[in-house]
Amino acid sequence: MAIHSNDGLSGLTKLERISERSATDKHLVFNNLGHLINVELLRELYHQLDGNKAVGIDSVTKAKYGENLEENLLKLLQRIRRETYRPQPAKLVEIPKEDGSKRPLAISCLEDKLAQSAVNVILSKIYEPLFLSSSYGFRPNKSCHDALRALNKSTFQYWNGAIVEIDLRKYFNTIPHLELMNCLRKKISDERFLKLVDVLLKTPVIQGKEVIPNDIGCPQGSIMSPIMANIYLHEVIDTWFQQISRTHLQGKAELVRYADDMVFVFQYNKDAKRFYEILPKRLEKYGLSLHLEKSQLLPSGHVAAMKASREGNHLGTYKFLGFVCYWGKIRTGYWRLKYTSRKDRFTVKLKEIRQYLWENLNTNDASDVLKKVVQIVRGWINYHGISDNDRRVGGFIHKCKIHLFNWFNRRGRRHPMSWKQFSTILEKINFPNRWKTIAMF
Repeated sequence: MAIHSNDGLSGLTKLERISERSATDKHLVFNNLGHLINVELLRELYHQLDGNKAVGIDSVTKAKYGENLEENLLKLLQRIRRETYRPQPAKLVEIPKEDGSKRPLAISCLEDKLAQSAVNVILSKIYEPLFLSSSYGFRPNKSCHDALRALNKSTFQYWNGAIVEIDLRKYFNTIPHLELMNCLRKKISDERFLKLVDVLLKTPVIQGKEVIPNDIGCPQGSIMSPIMANIYLHEVIDTWFQQISRTHLQGKAELVRYADDMVFVFQYNKDAKRFYEILPKRLEKYGLSLHLEKSQLLPSGHVAAMKASREGNHLGTYKFLGFVCYWGKIRTGYWRLKYTSRKDRFTVKLKEIRQYLWENLNTNDASDVLKKVVQIVRGWINYHGISDNDRRVGGFIHKCKIHLFNWFNRRGRRHPMSWKQFSTILEKINFPNRWKTIAMF
């Protein structure tokens, strides 16, 4: 991304310089960030936006906004610099979750997405060098699989320890604005830039015909929500846990966090118990709350698993990033952490495929439907095809084949299709039968 400025330096160079300075001096406070938002940056961010995403309440698409792109960007920049910019209300859509509850998703107008993207880029350059290695969510070169590997490695080190799995109650929607802005002020003293951040945080949402002010939280769907969530938990959890691990715990301890999904691994069970007792107070201090029904403290490690097995029991399981974490025995006789896909998400994805096929039962062009199904199946396998999960992946592929087979035979065929004929079709569309297992250790 090359963003040229009047002084001959590209905007990218300026942003990289900010990143370098932030990495070099952890105590540096940035006091002049507003000038980084210019037409060149906004233009580049416009081209990076996905034109297929849902539009906001103004119904302006990327193509329509681009018809007068330079004029539109200049007007947006002028409003930002004059501090008269106000985002339009975001459209609130509720997405069903596996447990039956719903997750609110905010859909902003395209121009507001540009302002959010500009703030997101600048904040990322400042904070990415500061984030700890224990944080994996929404960060470059850090994936869910990396977080799973880190958890596997951490748990294997402590043979008779414990883990604490925590779930924050509606985290994204309960981040308090005042405390979050106070966190930002520790690194940023540019009040005009902070005011823009605050304005975007307070973007109202529209539900039905009612416009609701947003006084708390950073709803998912906002381009800013990932960096804001990471900044706040970096302050509330990451750095605090790193500090108390050195000063208040007798043994070693590690954290693996992906956004608000986190597991703490302890060398000693007594440290885990003490931490689990003080954690709710820490969260309450920063306006967050623990979902007690989805949080737990469990014994962990090879020795703990071996003892449980001798007594005819198993160590408790817990959930992390769409997987159930459990202790299993390997060929060498040792016990280690293993992963299997969560049943609820397994079932939900199959229902989505079956629903999609049912909705397209009478379509004339079956090839598009088949391409879509193959794409969904490959995406699921690429994520879930990890060590120790072969049985679940194989079961998913088989179930998908059955749904496709039934779909073909319900499309008004004169004679039912045989499984042999169906297998030939699967070969032609390159339906995935095999996969490369992603190692977790």
